[in-house]
Amino acid sequence: MKEVDLTLSTDISAEKVWALLADFSGFLNWAGGGAGEISIEGEGVGMVRHLKMSGGELAERLTLLDPDNKRLGYDLVYGEPLGMTQYKAVVQVVDAGSGCDIIWKGVFDTGDPDSEDQTGVALSAAYEGMTGALVAYLTA
Repeated sequence: MKEVDLTLSTDISAEKVWALLADFSGFLNWAGGGAGEISIEGEGVGMVRHLKMSGGELAERLTLLDPDNKRLGYDLVYGEPLGMTQYKAVVQVVDAGSGCDIIWKGVFDTGDPDSEDQTGVALSAAYEGMTGALVAYLTA
C-alpha cells in the first residue's frame, strides 16, 4: 500500500470548511460543480455514497466522523478511481488562526507496483482539486 499525505492551507475558517466536508452526502454540491449523480445508502458512520461522475462509477463508505477533531474518514467500496483497487482516506481540518489547514491522508493499492507513483501524483492532484473546489464554493 502506498501513502499520500498533503496539507493545504486556506484563509477560510476551520468551522466553515468542516461544515462542508462533514456533509458526506453533499460531496457533489461543492466538489462536482453540479455534475454527476450521487445516491446515499444509510446514514452516519457506515453510510455509503454512490457516485456517477465523468470518470466512472464508485462508492465510498464513511468510516470516521469526528466533529471534535474535525476528522472524516472513508474507504472505497467499489470502482477504481485513478486506477486504485483499494483506497482509504482521512481528511482533517485544523484551525490555523486566520484560516485553516486541510490535511489529506490517503492509502491505496493499484495492484500494479509500477503504477503506484503515477497514481500517487494523481491522488495529490485530486486532493488539490477538491480543496480548490471547496474554497471556490465557500467564497462564491
